[in-house]
Amino acid sequence: MLVPQLYLNGDCCDAIELYKKTFNTDTDSMMLDPEKEPEKFVIHAEMHILGQRVMLSDFGGEALGSCDSVMELVAIFETEEVLKEAYEIMNEESTTITPIGPVFFSPCMVQFVDKFGVRWCFMI
Repeated sequence: MLVPQLYLNGDCCDAIELYKKTFNTDTDSMMLDPEKEPEKFVIHAEMHILGQRVMLSDFGGEALGSCDSVMELVAIFETEEVLKEAYEIMNEESTTITPIGPVFFSPCMVQFVDKFGVRWCFMI
């Protein structure tokens, strides 16, 4: 099993709220650090996005080198309508890599980096 871990450098709670809304999901578990910011600093959280377990944390997110284009999370949607609804939620403050539209391997795809620095590809 391979499970992605996202390090969000103090933005974990905000990212979780955005991902919950985008993917109509909730956290499976979340542990906050009582010594840092007891209501905000996430030691460890887990949620399921489109059936895939994803772990999130505020710890360990220091960039030791460039991670441009190294990895992206690919979210595969059932319909173009659902994809566009999810992208509309995530699009605010994101940076588009490939504009939404057809590509040779999908009738609808978009690639972007969300406001937390996580690279995504939404496709059907």
